Amino acid sequence: MADIAQSAGVSRATVSRVLNGSMVVKPKTAELIRQTMDRLGYVRPMIRPGPKPKMGSSRRPRLGSIALVTTGSSSRQVFQDPIMAILVEELQSDCRKRQLNLILDQMISPDQVPLSVLSRQIDGAILMEFGPSENLRACISRMASLVPSVHLFAPGHPVEKIDHVTVNDVAIGNLAFEHLVGEGCRSFWVVHHRDYFHEALIVRGRAMLDRAGRAGCVTRTWARPMGQQTARRFWPDPCTDFSDLREVAEACRSAEGPVGIFMTLEQGATELAGYLEKDHLLMEGKVKMVIAGNHPSLTSGLPQMVQVIDLNFSELIHTALDRLLYRAKHLPTHTLTFLVPPFLCGQSPVGSGE
Repeated sequence: MADIAQSAGVSRATVSRVLNGSMVVKPKTAELIRQTMDRLGYVRPMIRPGPKPKMGSSRRPRLGSIALVTTGSSSRQVFQDPIMAILVEELQSDCRKRQLNLILDQMISPDQVPLSVLSRQIDGAILMEFGPSENLRACISRMASLVPSVHLFAPGHPVEKIDHVTVNDVAIGNLAFEHLVGEGCRSFWVVHHRDYFHEALIVRGRAMLDRAGRAGCVTRTWARPMGQQTARRFWPDPCTDFSDLREVAEACRSAEGPVGIFMTLEQGATELAGYLEKDHLLMEGKVKMVIAGNHPSLTSGLPQMVQVIDLNFSELIHTALDRLLYRAKHLPTHTLTFLVPPFLCGQSPVGSGE
């Protein structure tokens, strides 16, 4: 409120009156304050200090329910993934604090509108891509036209006309480079373990490689084959295809160290770290390793010398839910992208931007 008041050139009391719907503020001033709120991306909290509104208060969403809608995979595939279990748990916990119901739904094609939308059971939806999907952009556009929506974990080129909440993938790559430089690394390797195109992971890896290249360091990419697509379409030379992480570990033996390895996701990290430990490469400091992890519980089996970048999962959920409730209540015409800052485990979040 203080930032809004200062930017609009009014008092905090005037901002408070506008937020509370007072009619004593001049229309021109009220409009200026609302424009300032939109420009600064102000999101009104659903839980405020002091007496809480009653269940029937107009401050609550009309129905008090939201949906988490996944696209790209079957329900069985979605719920077999540990990331999805963590996501639902975090989102359910945040919804409970706000006295909201959470509905789980799915959308495979633009023509298959989720039942929770058709039956008008929800005030809004958080959309999440889960696995490769040819209809992703069309599904998201369709949902955004039907109900207030927020796209969680948006790709590098988000869909228009919908809010996006995502990790700052460039900041993740920069953070990996800064850590490995601090560890004295001379060579910088990216290990991309996904066997299909995932733009966010490629942005993370390219950000690290670009920083290393500008610093005059030796770089190399290891990438799994991506079906009918070649990894060299997305990664700079030298780029080496691999089918087994043992190949990466074996190459570390003859490389001039310390070698800095950045894995764009925790998938395969424990396996690679095991091979490196077997050869004492981590213990002797010939290899330094940093992982971008969705959640600490997914990287708990890694050796202590492996550094993990936390993607700030709880803040992602909190921000997405805040923005969704704002859209459900105020129906703004503009859209925003929120980049949630990552951080090294044990440190404070850094590298934020909007």
